[in-house]
Amino acid sequence: MRDERDGQDIATPQELANEDRMSESDDTSGDLALLPFADGEDGRASRLIRRQWHDGRWFFSVVDVIAVLTDSDAPGTYWGMMKHRLANDEGFVEVFTKCEKLKMRALDGKMRPTDAADVETMLRIIQSVPSPKAEPVRQWLAQVGAQRLEEVAATLGEDQRRQLLRGEIAEKNRSLAGTVTGAGIVSSRDFAIFQDYGYMGLYAGEKARDIAARKGLARGEHVLDWMGGEELAANWFRITQAEAKLKRDGVDNKADANATHFAVGRAVRRFIVDELGGTPPEELPTPAQSIQQIERAERARLEREAPARRQPSLFGEGASASEDTTKERE
Repeated sequence: MRDERDGQDIATPQELANEDRMSESDDTSGDLALLPFADGEDGRASRLIRRQWHDGRWFFSVVDVIAVLTDSDAPGTYWGMMKHRLANDEGFVEVFTKCEKLKMRALDGKMRPTDAADVETMLRIIQSVPSPKAEPVRQWLAQVGAQRLEEVAATLGEDQRRQLLRGEIAEKNRSLAGTVTGAGIVSSRDFAIFQDYGYMGLYAGEKARDIAARKGLARGEHVLDWMGGEELAANWFRITQAEAKLKRDGVDNKADANATHFAVGRAVRRFIVDELGGTPPEELPTPAQSIQQIERAERARLEREAPARRQPSLFGEGASASEDTTKERE
C-alpha cells in the first residue's frame, strides 16, 4: 500500500488526480456506460454508444454517435474530416471547444481518450451530419441524457450499481485531489495520509490498510474495488462533502485539510448510524467479486453480443495505437 512507503514521493497535480485506481479504468463500465441504440427496422440494438458521467452530467462518445448517424465503419475518420471541413466555421469551432477528451473503454477492454460531448453539444454536432437517423438519435439523447445519476443507480442491479458508484468515486477523487493541492497536499504520501483521515472518520479509526486487512485483500488490491453498493455510496458522500467543505472554508494547509476530512467522515458515519439507523460501513459485507472481476465478465459478454461487422471499432481508423496502462493508486 502507498501509505507504507518511505520517503517523500513528490507528485504532480495530474499524478495526484490519479490517486484513485479503478482496475484499468477511470470511468463507469458495463451496461451503464455502453448503451444500445436500436437503429434497425426490427427495433433491435445494433450499435453501442459509450457514455460517461463527468462534471455532473452525461457525456457521450462523438465517434459512436457519428457511427450511428452515418453507418460508417470508420467514424473516427469521418469525425476528423468533419472537424477539418468546418475548421473555419465559428459556430462549429465553439462546439468543438466544448468537447472533452475522456478515456472510454473499447470492446477489447482497452482505455483510450476520445472526444466526448454532453447532450447540448452533441445535439449541435448532429445538426452538421446529414442523416435520416438524426431525429431518432436526438430523441434518444434527450431521453438518456436527462437521467440523473441517482435515478440510474436506483434502477441497476447490485453489480452495475457498484460499477457506477466506483466510477463516480474515481471522478470525484480526481476533483478532490485538485482541490487539496491548494492546501499543500502535493505528494502521493500526503494524499494517502489525507485519504486515511477521511477513512478514519467514516470507519471508526480504520485506515485504508486496516480496511484492506479486515477484508482479507492481497497487497495491491484496492479497498474501493471490494465494496458493495451501500459502502461505496457512503464513501461517495464522504468525498463530495469533504471537497465542498474544503472549498467553503477556504482550507489552505495540510493539518486543517486532514482535520476537515476526518470531521466530514465522522459526520457521514453519524448520519448513517444515528440518524438513519443504518449499518456502520465496517460491518457491511465484502462482495464475493471485485470490480475488476465483474468488468472482465461484462467485457466478455459484450464481445460475444456485439457483431464485429456492424461496429468493428469504437474508434474507427486513425485511433491511437497507444493505450493507457497507468494504474491509478489509492
